[in-house]
Amino acid sequence: TIPRLSPTHTSGRIVQLLVPSGSYVVEYQPVMTVQCSPDMIADPADRISPEHQPIMLLECMEEGIIEWNPEMQQRIDQEKWLEVGTILGNVADDENANGDEEEDEKEKEEWAWQAYLHDNPER
Repeated sequence: TIPRLSPTHTSGRIVQLLVPSGSYVVEYQPVMTVQCSPDMIADPADRISPEHQPIMLLECMEEGIIEWNPEMQQRIDQEKWLEVGTILGNVADDENANGDEEEDEKEKEEWAWQAYLHDNPER
């Protein structure tokens, strides 16, 4: 999902996917960069201005095969802003291939991540 990076954070824009769909990912592997809405305030000292839209590097905290939703590239190309909580894809491990759709949905919701401020020289 688009993560809520602070209590006030409402939306984000995917800048770049760092791994293609179908790739095997491991814990602490960077998977995408996200531009955050100006309402993302974790530490006021990190803000350049009240309109600052920080770029964050997101790492996956799961191990398995990452599957991005099919419309992801279109969202990136159109520079779409997405609400916090928008499902972007999932990370499935071999143990999750049991055919239990309810358990599979629960696993998708529990996809763990962590984020760091990221200086993007292309911006």
